[in-house]
Amino acid sequence: MKRRYSQVLTRSSLRRPPFSFLLSIFSILLFPVLTLQSCGLDIEDPTPPSPPVWVQKSLPEEWPERGIDAHEFGSIYLEWEFNFNEDIVAYNIYRAQWFGMNDSLGDYNLITQIDLESIPDGEYIDSDVDIRTKYFYKLKSENSSKSMSVYSDSVFYSLLPQLSPAMLRPNGQDRSLGENRMLTWRYSYSIEMEDYCITILTRENELICRTIVLPGNYVYRDESWPIPDEIELQIGEVYKWRIDTGSHYVDGLETVGSESAWATFLYVE
Repeated sequence: MKRRYSQVLTRSSLRRPPFSFLLSIFSILLFPVLTLQSCGLDIEDPTPPSPPVWVQKSLPEEWPERGIDAHEFGSIYLEWEFNFNEDIVAYNIYRAQWFGMNDSLGDYNLITQIDLESIPDGEYIDSDVDIRTKYFYKLKSENSSKSMSVYSDSVFYSLLPQLSPAMLRPNGQDRSLGENRMLTWRYSYSIEMEDYCITILTRENELICRTIVLPGNYVYRDESWPIPDEIELQIGEVYKWRIDTGSHYVDGLETVGSESAWATFLYVE
C-alpha cells in the first residue's frame, strides 16, 4: 500500500496548474503596469537633458577657427559641443535680433531643429541674416523622451560687408604671385573694420600662415601685404588665400566681422 500511495503522489505532482491559478499570477504581475497607465504616468525617463554648451570662440590668429564666426557664404557660423553622454536626438536653435534704434532685444524665435539622425555634427550655418545686424543665439537639446533642456547661454555676432573675389589679387590658378610676393585687396567700406586677417592654405587645406594686418588707411583704397621670405612656398604649387575683417573686440575676440571667398595663386620662381 505504501508503494502504490507513493506513485499516486508522484503523478499528482506532475499535473499542470489550473488555468485559474495562472490567471491570478498574471494579474498580480500586470497590476503595477496598469496602475501606472491609469494614473497617466510616463514610464519613460522624464528627466530633461543638460543644456547645450557653445564651443569657445577662437582667437583671430588661431587656426582652425572655432565657435561663432562669419562664414564665407555671407552667413553666420554656429558651433556647440556634441554631448555623447546623454540620449540627445535633436538640437533647437533660437535667434533674437538686437534693435539698435530702440536699444532693445527682440524675442527668441525657433529658426531650426537639427535632427542628429540626418545631421550628426554640432554646427549650423545661419544664412538668413543681414549685414550690420546683431544676432543673439540660444540652444535647447531634446532627448528621445521628448524632454527639452533649459536654454544654453547666449552668443552673438554681426556681419560686415565681405570682400568679393574680384577685390583680391592675384586670383586664379594660372595667376602667379609675382617676384615681390605681394597680396593685394581693396576694401571700400570706411572705418567699419579694425583689422584684417590673412590666411594662406595649400590646396589640401594645410595651413601656411595666418596673420593680423592693420589697415594702412580706413578709406577706399588698395591694401597689400608681402608674404615674408621665411614662409616657404613650393614652386609650381597653387595656394588658397582669403581676407577676414574683424571689429568690436570683446576679451580679444571679434564680435563683428566677415570672410571673403577663397582666392588662389600659382607660385613660380
